[in-house]
Order: sequence, then structure tokens, then C-alpha cells
Amino acid sequence: MKKQIFKSTSLFNLKPIVFFCILSLGYSCFAQLSLNSIDLNRISQKKVRNLVKKHQLDGVEFFCDLKSSCYSEQDSFTYSFHSSSKTIKEKIQNVWNIIKRIKPRDEYRGKMVSFGLLYSSKTDRVLYKDDDYQEIEEGEIIFLNLKLLGGIKNIAVALEVTKVDDESKTIQLCYLNNGMTEGTQQIKLSESTDGNTVICQETRYRNISKFRERWLYPLFHQKAVSELHQNLCLLIENPPNSVKN
Repeated sequence: MKKQIFKSTSLFNLKPIVFFCILSLGYSCFAQLSLNSIDLNRISQKKVRNLVKKHQLDGVEFFCDLKSSCYSEQDSFTYSFHSSSKTIKEKIQNVWNIIKRIKPRDEYRGKMVSFGLLYSSKTDRVLYKDDDYQEIEEGEIIFLNLKLLGGIKNIAVALEVTKVDDESKTIQLCYLNNGMTEGTQQIKLSESTDGNTVICQETRYRNISKFRERWLYPLFHQKAVSELHQNLCLLIENPPNSVKN
């Protein structure tokens, strides 16, 4: 009889523990920021605001519900490939340190590509154009506006930072699911024979429209990458105080 009472009591004591474990499993997502908390008035680009609204209409409630669509090696034959590189007359470690700490508003500040907002999964907060920024981290989601044909056409894209590797000096970004494009962008630094730094950006992508994938994406993507590389060169040659060692 005593054994039975002890067994029942033990099971009763376990119930709160089991409940707490179940609660903890679901808490990681529900504790995160809701898309409703985004201040649309602080986003200047209409297309970026519309992309946020689209995610909400599609049933995305929390930022942790946003999923990326990365390049899949198993389906490698279904992707197209684009590569572009730029050489900078600076030591590789200096370039890497600056690139990691550049504010998105400065990095994406050209005629074609502009910064909309950023979500940090580490701090669970949204960063707007004028907010302070420390350093690029895995789990960030970056919303950008692309101005095409001189502004006749604008589109918004979102990318998730899926890898920041100090050893290989590589940054990897994946397109967010629910967009026209799927795939992965990889920015990798390497040292040239003369001690300078080569920034290589490789993209493996596929598009809903094969016409866009074959003819339009390579054209506009190359323009966007060239603009980004030019911005990086200027920022590395004359780094803002926020990224100086």
C-alpha cells in the first residue's frame, strides 16, 4: 500500500514538471516579436510595407514563423548560378571587420537598392533606418527595396542571414520563403597574391518564372551586386566612426 501511495505521489509531483517542459517548447516562438509590432510609418518604401502586410495576410504572426528557402544541393540542377567579384586594396582582416559592422542603411544605400528594416532574432527587436547597429549576426532578417528601370518598377525582397563565419570570412543569406525567388547568396573574402582582398559574391537561385530567372534576374542582380560592391569599397576606404576599430 505504501509503495502504491509513493508511486501516485511521484506521478503527481511530475505533472508540473511535464507541464513546464511542454510550455517551454512552445514558448520560444510565442515569446518572440509579432509582425504587428512593426511601425510601418518608419519604413519609407511602399513595396517593403506591402511585403510585411503580405506576410501577415498569409498567416505569419511572429517573426519566428518566417522561413527561408535556401539553395538545396539535392535539387542543384533546378537552380541557376551567378558570380561576381571585386578587388579592394586593403588587408583581408580589415575588410572583414568593417563589412561585419557596417550599418545596413549604409551598405544598402544606392540608387537601386535601399534598406527597409531589419529583425534581430538574437535581441528579438526590429531595427529601422536610424537605429543603432552593432554587427551582423546569424538569424537577422533584412528587408530591402529594389528600384528597377529607374524607378518604374519597385520590388521588395527579404533575406535571412544564415551564416557568419569568421574563420572562412563568409556571410551567407537565404531568400525568405513566399517570394518570387528562392536560393542562397554567399559573400566570401579571399586574399589575392599581392595581399589585397577579393570579395566574391555567388548566388544560386531559382524563380517562379523561368523567363525572369534566365533573362531578368541575372541583369538586375548584377547591377545590384555591382552597386553593393561599390558602396563597400567607399565605406572601406572611408569607414564611418561606428565601424572603426
